[in-house]
Amino acid sequence: MVVQVIDFSTVSSAKLNPLGATIRCFLLEQLAAAQTNPNVTSIVLTGGDINFSAGADLSEFSSFAEAKQSKIPSLIDVVTAIEASEKPVVAAITGHCLGGGLEVALSCHYRVAHSKSKLGLPEVQVGVIPGAGGTQRLPRLVGLQAACQMILTGKAVNATKALQLNLVDVVSDQVLETAKEWAQRGETAPIPRVGQLPPKESPAEAHVILHAATLGFPPQGSEGLHAAVEAMRAVYTTPNLSSGMKVEAEQFIQTLLSEQGQALRHVFFALRSAQKPWQSPPPHVLLKDKVPVAVIGAGTMGSGIALVLLQTGQYQVYLVDVHEKALEKGAQLIQQILKTQTARGKITASQEQSLLAKLHTTQSYDDLRDCQLVVEAAIENMTIKQKIFQQLSRVVPKTAILLSNTSTLDIDQMAAVVDFPQRFAGWHFFSPAHVMKLVEIVVGKQTSKETVALLQALTKRIGKIGVVVGNCDGFCGNRMLKPYSAETVLLITESKNCIADVDKAFLKFGMALGPFQMSDLAGNDVGYNIRKERGWVRTGNTTPNRPDRYTELADDMVAEHGRLGQKTFKGWYNYDLAIGKGRKGLHSPEMETLVQKYRARGATATTEDEMIEQVLYPLVNEGFKCLEEGIARSPSDIDIVYLFGYGFPAWRGGPMYWADHEVTLPVLLSTLQSLHRKHPRTEHFVPSKLLERCVRLQITVEEYYKRELHVRSGQAKL
Repeated sequence: MVVQVIDFSTVSSAKLNPLGATIRCFLLEQLAAAQTNPNVTSIVLTGGDINFSAGADLSEFSSFAEAKQSKIPSLIDVVTAIEASEKPVVAAITGHCLGGGLEVALSCHYRVAHSKSKLGLPEVQVGVIPGAGGTQRLPRLVGLQAACQMILTGKAVNATKALQLNLVDVVSDQVLETAKEWAQRGETAPIPRVGQLPPKESPAEAHVILHAATLGFPPQGSEGLHAAVEAMRAVYTTPNLSSGMKVEAEQFIQTLLSEQGQALRHVFFALRSAQKPWQSPPPHVLLKDKVPVAVIGAGTMGSGIALVLLQTGQYQVYLVDVHEKALEKGAQLIQQILKTQTARGKITASQEQSLLAKLHTTQSYDDLRDCQLVVEAAIENMTIKQKIFQQLSRVVPKTAILLSNTSTLDIDQMAAVVDFPQRFAGWHFFSPAHVMKLVEIVVGKQTSKETVALLQALTKRIGKIGVVVGNCDGFCGNRMLKPYSAETVLLITESKNCIADVDKAFLKFGMALGPFQMSDLAGNDVGYNIRKERGWVRTGNTTPNRPDRYTELADDMVAEHGRLGQKTFKGWYNYDLAIGKGRKGLHSPEMETLVQKYRARGATATTEDEMIEQVLYPLVNEGFKCLEEGIARSPSDIDIVYLFGYGFPAWRGGPMYWADHEVTLPVLLSTLQSLHRKHPRTEHFVPSKLLERCVRLQITVEEYYKRELHVRSGQAKL
């Protein structure tokens, strides 16, 4: 009696064991050899000590049609062979067992999981559905309700939950030995094949469960979710596994070739490209030791950043503010958020107390003498920020990293006042800092490559998505947001649109929040202070230096009416704590009157399509200019900034991908030219030279960068 262990990690090219052609061929060869070897009585499949498999090799999806016509075996061939084996096959699951990896495990006759393993079918997150029997076997094994939860959210479950669901047979930290034991036991028992299990629910029960699931789908961007539902429905409407898998295959191909599916896979690869390290990070205490760090400014943003650093559990965090009341308020905000997380079961009470013990408040920079990282999050005022950094430069160790969370101001001007500018950069979090995933890593003229690499590693360590950008007014995201913000306000003053109608148009487009909803959430005073710093706001008798077509509506509502947004319960909308916990925007008669005061005579309403063109086309145009000037490294980096920082719909791929594949660049250029003729003094309607070049070459900007034409033209500055 020999248990044949087939370890496919021995032919894998990566730790996650992607199920590419090499592994698939290896598995089929080894399975066939085991079947014909009379000495082998059972089989164990393992991906090694680190991971079972994180699923398919997504890079193969682009050549799926060619692969289908070739003799290369598919994953369906593999799982079919595993389940049909006349000798029991046990999956020894370690680490990640996701997507195709879980489909392989489901085709095995038994499953043994390590206590730290994660199992899931995340395909909907990359725009497809499970395509190797996942939608057919999982409902049979764990029931339709649990299968819907896993397949439609794409979320993985831990080993304990997997055991509760009957997804695995046993949890053991001696995975391989336990798997061998189960294989030997299986030699004398009937082979249990998941694909032959009868459905746990009747067709009528399944219909109710699937219908209920669809009620929660978003109105747009849910093609993959609907396809997954139809595939699971086949478990109950077709006679056997084979016929159900035909339905699954049809739905898989449909999602694979769909525009939404391609956009979501673009996001998958763009995310990895954006976070690719410039170089190996230098050895630094921030990445290994429990060292003190600090945040200057105890406002909403500063407190949020302090909380993010605190939640790593690695740092003693000093929250600093010259104003005692602000410091108390900031500390209370952190305490309240941690208390809420404890109440929701995200952390334990002991973890909450442990984190709070690492939080220190102070009004003195002298307490920061040992801090290896200091993040400034004070008001958007250059004089104040320079003064802070001058003081810090004299206090902190010479090995420390100094960072500014400024959203618009010149990093180089701040770096000019510190003693070690090579270790100075921007670290721009998005509000609320403890929730939003994006951080822009802003590189100044003197920022060293070692500092950038360190910040990339540190940003990843705190659970954020770091995108490296250049230094200019607004960097990448907020620079592009300038025309977006300006034009949305002009939509209600130059045209006869109400605030809610504009938000509705952008929500329909797929944005997470409408522009006025977003402004109220972030705080209208943030934009006001930025405009004031730029000299756009009227003060006393001075004549402001401002762009053409500027409306004072947004300035008036803040300065004269105190409408700062949700935090003051009034902004573009009114808010009431008794309604939606103070987060639901309500119509404001005061704002309606204020809008009428600034609205142009004879204004007419615009269509939703015209709103999108007037607001998003100049945003994309500014993205092209960021690429032109080397502020962004690639169009896909810009997509990640807008997907994770501004709520751009993932199923559209990001603003640059959207321009390339939905709008098309000739249409974008033509519309911008038309808007520029209409508003000749509005700079953001002037078409980018890079956009014009792409149209002339008849290629997308994505292709322009793939061909490295940006390197030849001198645009690759970062």
